[in-house]
Amino acid sequence: MGRVEEKKQQKKKALMNSAYDLFTTVGFHKTTIMAIALRAGVAKGTFYLWFKDKEDIRNALIIEKSSELLTAALAELEHAPREMSPLDKLIYIVDYVITCLSRDIALLRFIAKNLSWGLFTRSNLYQPTGENSAPLSFRDFIRQLLEEDNVQPTREMELAIFTTIELVGSTCYSVILNGEPVTLSEYKPYLFRCIRRLFDPE
Repeated sequence: MGRVEEKKQQKKKALMNSAYDLFTTVGFHKTTIMAIALRAGVAKGTFYLWFKDKEDIRNALIIEKSSELLTAALAELEHAPREMSPLDKLIYIVDYVITCLSRDIALLRFIAKNLSWGLFTRSNLYQPTGENSAPLSFRDFIRQLLEEDNVQPTREMELAIFTTIELVGSTCYSVILNGEPVTLSEYKPYLFRCIRRLFDPE
């Protein structure tokens, strides 16, 4: 990457970091494009070189944060016992994601209800910063989860994994933030049983 392109990417990253900080503190509706640019240390016009509007940069952030979270979960899976089944691996990842979200409430509020959307739509909306970086797609996630077991994903399996991610994002939002209808420690065993039934309904 040339020096000029590197500086452009740095400005884009600064805009995204600025927007995330403002969205998670001030709120999306109260944040202005001018405020994002000022916090990033760039001119307002620079914002429009990369993004159409606030919704566009929010979508890019959802995609980036979703990808980062699940990429970290897959990396954590390398420390799991080798004899785990694919379903056990998925639940291991779910537990890791829930733990991360429970420790980062700002991230939880921002991303939880859009976790699966961020993975499904990333290729059409987001070009990552960095020469070799690429956001993790939903099918990338499935492939990496199953590749060591030589399991070929089916359409039913993809839908079950999508439903799992959707469950994690939406249900844990209420449980972690409000402790309702039960605490997180009470809810997780129930959630894990539901996930197992998605893949093995018998």
